[in-house]
Formats: sequence, C-alpha cells, structure tokens
Amino acid sequence: MKKILLPALVALAAAPLARADGVAVEPGLWEMTTTMTMPMLPQPQTVTSTDCVEDAVLDVDEMNGAGLDPECVLDISQPDEKTIRWVMDCPVEGGGSSHAEWQVTSDGDTVDGSGTILMTVMGQEMSMDASFNGRRVGDCPAK
Repeated sequence: MKKILLPALVALAAAPLARADGVAVEPGLWEMTTTMTMPMLPQPQTVTSTDCVEDAVLDVDEMNGAGLDPECVLDISQPDEKTIRWVMDCPVEGGGSSHAEWQVTSDGDTVDGSGTILMTVMGQEMSMDASFNGRRVGDCPAK
C-alpha cells in the first residue's frame, strides 16, 4: 500500500496543525492527547505525547511532508483565523481509495481537532475516527 493517510495521522497526533494563511499556535512544549477508534479494535486507543513545536504557524503540507502520494488531492479551507479544515482523497495500491476529513481549531495555546478516514482496499472498507486535543505546557528544553 502506498504511504498515504496513516503517516499523516501519526503526524497529526504529534503536533497541532495549520495551513492556508495559517492557524497560529504558541511555540513551545506541547502535550497532545489523541484517541483513535476503529471497528477492528476492541476499544478506543488513546496516546499522549509531548513534543517541541518551534513554528508559530504550522502547515498541513509540512505535516504530510514527503509521505504524501503525489496522486492525492488535498482541499484545504480556513473559515476563520482559528479553524482549518481539509479533505484528502488518495488512491490505494491495488485499486482502492481513501477519503479523510479533518478539522482543527486553535486558540494559540490550546488545540482541538477531529477527523475521519475511510479506506477501501481489495473491496473491504475500513474506517477510523480520531479526536485530539493539546495544550502548551511550557518552553522547549534547551538544545
């Protein structure tokens, strides 16, 4: 399967997002909690991580980085300065497809978001819902 949405979700869980003109976040040390729900899992999976965010405006394109398949279609909208939404459709090797919808809202020192991914692979549908929230917890450690 081509690298498509799972790397994006992992990056999503690790850092607040932004794009278009950008959603501002306060640089520093951030604690992010992500909860993923999939029908094939017996219960929701929750992960909390702490990461240093250095940019005051983070970018969906940067989040996807080199892992985004060039055949993917990414549609980004920013209804206001605090919220960003995007939809991404990608082909899946073997004739399948994936569709993801995400929304993130930031107040500068907090971030909340949610998303859904629906994939069709070899005639089978798989879905995943994710929600996350984060907060700035301090300054990044000195290098």
